[in-house]
Amino acid sequence: MSDKILDYDTKSIESVTVIRRGGRRSLYMSGIIAAGGGFVVGFDSGAISGIMVLQPFIDRFLNVQATYREALLVAIMLLTATIGGLASGNVCDSIGRKYTILLGTGVFALGALFETIGINFGMLMAGRIFVGFGEGFLTNAIPLYHTEIAPPDIRGRLITLFSATASVGTIVGYFVNFGTSYLTNDWAWRLPFLIQLVVCVLLASVYFLPFSPRWLIDKGRKEEALHVIAKLHESTIIDPEVLNEYNCICEEIEVERSFGSRTYIECFRGTNLKRTMFALFTGNGAAFTGTYSISYYSPQIFQQAGVGGTAISLATSGASNILVLIVSIVTLFVIDKLGRRGIFASGAAIMGISMYIVGALFQAYYVVDDQGVVTISSVPVCGAIIAFVFIFQATYAYSWGPVAYIYPAEISNMRTRAKTIGLAYGLNWAVGIFMTFVMPIFMTETVYGGYYFFGACCTILFAGSFFLPETKGKTLEEIDRMFNPIE
Repeated sequence: MSDKILDYDTKSIESVTVIRRGGRRSLYMSGIIAAGGGFVVGFDSGAISGIMVLQPFIDRFLNVQATYREALLVAIMLLTATIGGLASGNVCDSIGRKYTILLGTGVFALGALFETIGINFGMLMAGRIFVGFGEGFLTNAIPLYHTEIAPPDIRGRLITLFSATASVGTIVGYFVNFGTSYLTNDWAWRLPFLIQLVVCVLLASVYFLPFSPRWLIDKGRKEEALHVIAKLHESTIIDPEVLNEYNCICEEIEVERSFGSRTYIECFRGTNLKRTMFALFTGNGAAFTGTYSISYYSPQIFQQAGVGGTAISLATSGASNILVLIVSIVTLFVIDKLGRRGIFASGAAIMGISMYIVGALFQAYYVVDDQGVVTISSVPVCGAIIAFVFIFQATYAYSWGPVAYIYPAEISNMRTRAKTIGLAYGLNWAVGIFMTFVMPIFMTETVYGGYYFFGACCTILFAGSFFLPETKGKTLEEIDRMFNPIE
């Protein structure tokens, strides 16, 4: 790249809070295509929870030790997602954000293939293992990619695309199950897995996305990075604002390189320690809200609450996720106008109250019939439980769902961002393992205990939210200076 181009920049401008150039269609299109990985993650969540209550699936795989096999199917995916999430930091730094998304969809597709052709529990478990690795890579690489291509005024919106597409996927998964629940053969559960496989194949289009410009600069591919920035913002490489962003990134990365090789240990040194703690609190706090348990076991929860048969409980679960999708879409338009800290605090408060009320209603009104089946005999109480589960899920969709992806990516610096959010999202899956094992036990042994536990966790998250520094509307470089002020 010629020095003449670099001399045209606007280095005297320290930051650009709102960046407006030729247009943003390329930004949004890149963000939407990358967020397609969120669809398969959400579809898996909606599909597997419904599949596990389908009679043909139960007859083939859950006819012995049903409770523990059910928990194992969910937990093994979360275990490999944890490993994939923790490993994704190095993978993203090595092969890039775009190729990590491709790797995640490829591994996910392999898992979906094993699930589709599964003839025994072992093959099904193998499929869940690969699906977990795929989800671990995707949930790290996609928000990371969004973070690094987005200007600050729409960064939250772009990252929230992952949560929105995951909500769409969950809804599709539930209603595919609702349709196949009327089948009496193995296609009742094979068809949802086959759809996952087809969607993963379609996501090969991610190959045509531009690389993250920050990753390109970090790898010394500066001229390519400048052209990517200009292309994303539909401008030219001599646009002063394009050059300003380019030089800000270059200067930040040059400073970070002076610290030598990158390691996970560095995430816990100096000012990075505070950043990492904030990322871990928000990333793992999302799992402690109880969302994994409520999402995976919502058909069973609604059945305990007194909702009718399998098909009706699946339809009710699907309806709750339609509400989640509506809230996610609204969140896309307001997320960058609201403070991150306020969203965290209000979300934790509403979710905590909802869980306390659901727990109290189950404790006061549940009955056990002669076959040991738990249900709620009061129709108004059944309706109240369903309503507060809906409120819980909708609140998560506006608060900890999207912002727990946004905040760890924003709070980290370029040097440690991939590793920090790898820790945050990877350990999030680990917490999910605990939650998915705990929920069936609570539902079997106490019925209501799990809801009180989730309510207590949300109470702690509410208090902790007030200690988080605000990052709304700041460039990544401005956030970096919050922790490393210029003397």
